[in-house]
Order: sequence, then structure tokens, then C-alpha cells
Amino acid sequence: MKELIVNLQGKLDSLLGNTFREKTDPLLRSEPHKILLDARDLQVWDENGLLSLKNSSLSHLSSKYAACGLSESLMGDWNRLGLREKIPYFKTREEAKYYLVSGQNLDRSFEPNESTTACPACLQILRVQGKGNYRCPSCGHTFYLTADYRTASYEKLF
Repeated sequence: MKELIVNLQGKLDSLLGNTFREKTDPLLRSEPHKILLDARDLQVWDENGLLSLKNSSLSHLSSKYAACGLSESLMGDWNRLGLREKIPYFKTREEAKYYLVSGQNLDRSFEPNESTTACPACLQILRVQGKGNYRCPSCGHTFYLTADYRTASYEKLF
């Protein structure tokens, strides 16, 4: 299953929602994907734009969706329109990646295992022993893991 990260930015309305569907539907019809929707830079949205995301998830049941970076007001609309059941959301991108890659069903008390993290380049789950520099054995990407288990795509020199 392939992975796709979509950074939602600006205004999510019916026009952008339809554009999202036009770009992703052919990909998802040909092969199921794991799709991460990052809404950190989403400033404005309307019901039609959110429903386009929901309809995409309903049209492609073999693909797996997750979202992160939702503001408090967006979480309210997300829940009201029933998106949480189809596209669960997480506080951080790493938690959403872990959910998509792990294959685990969503548990309301979901917390990622503190001894694993996802490679920021290829989403491979890696065992870690706390903060420090790491190299992914799958893709060779090097990154730094902070004390609060966030990844940075660079190595720390000290």
C-alpha cells in the first residue's frame, strides 16, 4: 500500500475539495493508499469542502485515512459532519503516521508506543531509545528525535 501526505492550506471549500478528489481519485482507484491529511495550515473551511474529504474516504474504502493539526473549531466541524469515524484525527503528524503504518484499529485512548517512531521520510516504524540521531534502515534518511518524540529531518551535531 502506498502512502500519500496532503498538506491542506488556506481555504478548504467545494472548489478545493473537488480538486482534491480529481487529483486523488485516479490514484486511489488504481491502488489503495494510506493518506495523511495535515491541516496545520488550513485557515478557512466550509461544509462542502469537508464533505469532499468524507466522500473521498467513503468512495475508497480500501484506503486508510488519518488527519492531524486540526484546530479546536475545525475539530468541532469534523465531528459534527461525521468525519471522525472515517478519518480519525491526531494531535501530531507522528501519531497519525504511526496509526496509518501500524495497521492498528483506532482506540479512543490511542497513544503511540514511546519506544517507536515513524521515519519522517518513508513512514517506516523504528524502535528508538529516546532522543538522539537516527538513520532509517529502510531508506537511509537521517533525522533527530526530540525528547518529546517529535522528529526533525536533520541531525543534531551535539
